[in-house]
Amino acid sequence: MVQNAKEEYYFLTEKLEEIDWALEGLCNDIDCDKYIYKDLLKKKYKSVIEHNFSCMAKLKSEKEAILRILSQRRYHKYRHEKCNVCKKEIDKLSPKNVIVSFTKPVKKDKLASSQWKGVWAHKKCSSKVKIPKGWNKFFCRIF
Repeated sequence: MVQNAKEEYYFLTEKLEEIDWALEGLCNDIDCDKYIYKDLLKKKYKSVIEHNFSCMAKLKSEKEAILRILSQRRYHKYRHEKCNVCKKEIDKLSPKNVIVSFTKPVKKDKLASSQWKGVWAHKKCSSKVKIPKGWNKFFCRIF
């Protein structure tokens, strides 16, 4: 059951990412072509509908539904973590949080040229995250 909840969480977050990209205008699977008026199909017109014409309301309602599902208690441990600096709870899907990333070159392994490590932190706490010895710091934003 725990593995199933984890898989569901990752599937829903991927779907949420797709919807966010579609809302920004980067449609791929969720495309505007499947939301064409029935009258135009009856008259056999080939219409071109711009993004934002017919699919925005549907995308927004899908996003709200996924966020409601992800707020359930069984996804709490996957969605929330503690900030390494202030020790307060972080919501991974909130735009107020970032991943502070560290990289370091790997000399032993010829296939991988660098090693990556990431830590969740609030935007205001991200500058206070301590850099381990031998690592380089950079910021990454998801969502």
